[in-house]
Amino acid sequence: MLLKSALFYIALPTLQAVAAWQVPTEYAITPSSNGRFLQEADGKPFFWQADTAWLLFHHLNFSEAETYLSDRASKGFTMVLAVGFTQAGIDSPNRNGDLPFLNEDVTKPNEAYWAYVDSVVELAWNKGIRICMVPAWGKYVHGSDNSGSVLNTSTAYPFGKFLGQRYPYLPKTLVGDTNPYWQNKTAVKAGYTNGGAPPTYEVTDWSPVYDDLANGIVAGERQAIAATSAQNATTWSPLMSIHPTNQWFTGGPLALAHAFFGNRPWLTLDASQSGHADYPPNPPIPWWNCRRGWEPVELMYAAGSVPGGRVRPVIDNEAHYENRYNNGNSSKASWNASDVRIGSWQAVFSGAAGLTYGANAIQQCIIPGLFESDGSGPSENWLEDLVLPGSSQMQWIKKAITDRGITTYFNRVPAQDIIRDSEDVYAAHHRWTCRLGAGPGCGSLVEGVVSLVNERTAYTMPQGYY
Repeated sequence: MLLKSALFYIALPTLQAVAAWQVPTEYAITPSSNGRFLQEADGKPFFWQADTAWLLFHHLNFSEAETYLSDRASKGFTMVLAVGFTQAGIDSPNRNGDLPFLNEDVTKPNEAYWAYVDSVVELAWNKGIRICMVPAWGKYVHGSDNSGSVLNTSTAYPFGKFLGQRYPYLPKTLVGDTNPYWQNKTAVKAGYTNGGAPPTYEVTDWSPVYDDLANGIVAGERQAIAATSAQNATTWSPLMSIHPTNQWFTGGPLALAHAFFGNRPWLTLDASQSGHADYPPNPPIPWWNCRRGWEPVELMYAAGSVPGGRVRPVIDNEAHYENRYNNGNSSKASWNASDVRIGSWQAVFSGAAGLTYGANAIQQCIIPGLFESDGSGPSENWLEDLVLPGSSQMQWIKKAITDRGITTYFNRVPAQDIIRDSEDVYAAHHRWTCRLGAGPGCGSLVEGVVSLVNERTAYTMPQGYY
């Protein structure tokens, strides 16, 4: 495997970060004492019931953001994934007409743009929802063709520090929808489309950019926290992960956060993307199938049990979106509420610390005539997807876990041992169960609940990095 490292160094001025709204310490979410799940600052259980609105800060005005967040709060959502520096483009203004940076320079944030982000973060908090901040979309580290972009080892650290200072305690998932090891995906994808195995292209290790961005965030958050609590600042670790895409290339780590950064102290949350196709559009990992989203969850959950591994909470942070075409192909059917509900049950009962939902028009914040669809689903206004039935059903998965008390919440474990055999009638209709405990204050969950998930099929664990 040809490998090069993406390193560029110059000196930069310090970015200033003074938010209009100061994020309270109660915002903080941390791993539980056993490392498996999430808790609030006071130790209460926190179940990650997230929605996906990547372009919330960019496409929606304040009134629309309030409509959206009010709806999600009414349905029990506790988190929303949104991008700071969005995929819309460095030269694309938000609904208020403000660009994210001055002179398209990521070392010069535009205060008006980020002040609007502040206002939406505060609005969400007042409705009981936290924002998981994606600092920037992946194309700003590298393009599909593996060319570098505006976030590099000259700019990532100061940009990360700016975000950390301005938004301490917000969970962060570094750069959206890409992986740190990358080839020329444009050429690779063309090879798959033409029905053949593409040649091997040079692999670039972009992880130094991720490291700089992450370390900048940590430094910025600690600096912000030091203003009120110097003691807490020295030990504070943000809840932070990466947002990988699926497995496009051979010869590198599996597309799981810990496979790239398992030895980094800043990686405190493991994450995967089980994606949007139930057939292998990219041959390297044929089992990477959105109907089998429990598999990456299982791998992440097990990673803490191997020698040298570290236990972390795990999330399938991008499962198939409701009302999105299978693999974004308009000739195929759209994913429905049953599809996304089943996948979320599977992930949670396989050991995930929660679930991440998405509705296709909302993840893009589509407004026809203003912000068009990318073609991966029906071209309709985001308001139409606001009422999709799956969005109302995610809360029942959360309730199945949280309603059984604090002891059960923190002590639950996947219970695959009750699945007797892959060919057994019982196993054929029940996929992944969770032992929730029994006794005063614990309660129990009848095995029948797992009939909500789809049938199990046998598979062989692939070779790779775990």
